[in-house]
Amino acid sequence: MNLDFLAKPAVLATSVVAFVATALYVVVELPDEATATHGTTIESQKTANTEAQSKAPSVTSLVGKLEAKLAENPNDAKGWLLLAKSHDHLGDQRAAWAAYSRAEELGLSDAAFEIELAANISQQLPQN
Repeated sequence: MNLDFLAKPAVLATSVVAFVATALYVVVELPDEATATHGTTIESQKTANTEAQSKAPSVTSLVGKLEAKLAENPNDAKGWLLLAKSHDHLGDQRAAWAAYSRAEELGLSDAAFEIELAANISQQLPQN
């Protein structure tokens, strides 16, 4: 009896099973290594963020310094625009609008910021 016609499919099937087994082994083992590497990265990022936060002055103190500089140089349009964006970031849209208006008086405007600021202010107005 000639069994050569059965040998080729058997070799092919064995090769496919070996390939699939190897692929599964690689896929199953990689998540553990990726998790370990990713976990280390997250921990180092947390440490770096904590160090940066402890060294960085608060946004409020930076706004105070900017206001002091603008008191010395009231014609600094870029400074007024930065102050407007800072107040907006802190949630004080009325102060942001006043600072933006001053920047606009000095010839500097930002249409996208103006629209965003106007929308924020209109959301805060009482609804009838």
